[in-house]
Amino acid sequence: MRRATCLLAAGAALGLCTPAVAQADPVVDQAVAQFNDLGLTQLTGMPSGRTTYRTYDEYNAEMAALAAANPNLVAIKTAPYKSVQGREVKYLEITNDVNASDGKPVVFHMGAIHGNETPAAEDGIEFAYDVINLSKTNPKVKALLDKVRLIDMPLVNPDGYEYRNAAGTLAPRRASCGPVAAIVPPATCAATGVDLNRNYAFGWGSNIGASFTNRGSGPASEPEVQNTMEIVKRNQVVTLLTGHTNSRALFYPGMEIAAGQTPEKDIYDALGGAMNNAANGWTTNVRDSAHDYETSGETNDWSYYATRGIGITVEWVGGGAGCPQSRPDYLNCTTADFTGTPGPTSSAAQTARFGGKPGRNMLWQALVYGSLTAGHAQIKGSAVPGATLKIAKDFDLYTATVKQNTTPASTTPPEAVPTHLESSIVVGANGQFSWSVNPSTRPVGAYRADGMHPGPNGFYQESWTLTCTAADGTLLATTKVYVDKGDVANITPCTQGSVGGNVPATLSLSLGAPASFGPFTPGLAQDYTASTTGTVISTAGDATLSVADPSATATGHLVNGTFSLPSALQANANGGTYSEVKGDPSTLLTYTGPVSNDNVTLGFKQSIGSSDALRTGTYAKTLTFTLSTTTP
Repeated sequence: MRRATCLLAAGAALGLCTPAVAQADPVVDQAVAQFNDLGLTQLTGMPSGRTTYRTYDEYNAEMAALAAANPNLVAIKTAPYKSVQGREVKYLEITNDVNASDGKPVVFHMGAIHGNETPAAEDGIEFAYDVINLSKTNPKVKALLDKVRLIDMPLVNPDGYEYRNAAGTLAPRRASCGPVAAIVPPATCAATGVDLNRNYAFGWGSNIGASFTNRGSGPASEPEVQNTMEIVKRNQVVTLLTGHTNSRALFYPGMEIAAGQTPEKDIYDALGGAMNNAANGWTTNVRDSAHDYETSGETNDWSYYATRGIGITVEWVGGGAGCPQSRPDYLNCTTADFTGTPGPTSSAAQTARFGGKPGRNMLWQALVYGSLTAGHAQIKGSAVPGATLKIAKDFDLYTATVKQNTTPASTTPPEAVPTHLESSIVVGANGQFSWSVNPSTRPVGAYRADGMHPGPNGFYQESWTLTCTAADGTLLATTKVYVDKGDVANITPCTQGSVGGNVPATLSLSLGAPASFGPFTPGLAQDYTASTTGTVISTAGDATLSVADPSATATGHLVNGTFSLPSALQANANGGTYSEVKGDPSTLLTYTGPVSNDNVTLGFKQSIGSSDALRTGTYAKTLTFTLSTTTP
């Protein structure tokens, strides 16, 4: 919630807080035309059919059911950090082929970072229903989801949303249950809690719109804040929408008057105006937050200066007209605001406020804007199929000069907050990729190491560091990529060429001089040995060297005319075990891969007994050595 400090001009139709003439932006103009082309019709009730507020458990159950019913369109995810009271924080991803690592730009919608701003949570999940429903009936919406991914976290602060008072009655509160150090057991929730939208690192600590108690123990100290930051840091979030109540306004950076304006105020003015116009003049308060209600440590300020992704706050419903901030009448306030259709018992004031002004159209306008590549940047090219491309960047953001809770009052210098951005895609089978990213050129913030430098301050001329990693984990390439808003960087970071030659199938065995045992001595028992050499060349996956005696005469024995030695001839290779030479091949040596010019010693052994009759002359045999394979 914010306190509106804008005034209405007497007799005027528009509030002084609405930019009188928002400078035209061609990308916003394109988004307006494409939004109108969707042909959305006004709803008469919530897209889910819901008529009452959900509980925390119902949010989670419904998100799980949506993912189960639409497995190619919807995925449910769990944020990395549980809330202070231990609740999981769930969110949805919605796009065609949702499980693909596809490089689409991301629009991130987050709701109810203030737990008592219950319509913001409802509108978050109902927008998810809206997108899912229309993707099945409206071909243009289905086509839109080929170009953009929606991440929807309807309930950022579940502890505040589910908070109960001392009597045990449900009493949603703005703050979380942190910081943990302030919890006094047996309590599980700090008495005051942390205003999570004052806990973001950029500009934290000035206590503008915050206090020592509710700003948190340090910059981005709270787990619920870290959950939203992880989504922004791990995805290319080109547009961020954060849902609040109860000012009925659209706000965006700057947040603190002394910090000045962003370097892209014209874009913010144009997109804010387009969102408002999409809902038929939903509000008279579209502007930078600083000139409505000064704050520090807010979502959009941090996100914009970390990534250059555009961030806008939607303040739903509005005070008065019988619609309180927390749990206003579901049908007459929350549903009527989202759909633009008055409730069944709407008062005249409620009908005048909500009738014909469908707030959901603002979210659709932002979703269309996020899908347009001219509103961010692209990296395109070719790479190794199946490779992972990662872009990353490291830098410091800074808090404000930090006020200390001392008497007399004191401050400490701004604190550096190391920030790491990293996201990735997987290259498809065709080796081509197209990746929508935030520009590598980052806005220069007002908060710096040496204090405040009011904006606008231009942009850091930074680059993304892109790495290409093969599917087996091998780092193939690293390169720097500079890309500004609206630009396309065409690169080939790791496309592999080829060069090579053909190896013909080869099995070659060459033998040295014939082996000779020398003279055999009759009447003396003795083992005689002899050897020769061989050279093996094989290109096969495996190979076997064997020996056989093809002769039908005294097979396996040395012969001298019609006489043969009683004991069989034996053979081995490289000093291995001797095997008798037979008619069938005997294996001497095996290879488990290709070899070239492998030198082999072929050994022979002949046993002569003391009673063996030996005939004068030469005993010999011609043997067959074979090199064979089963995998040529």
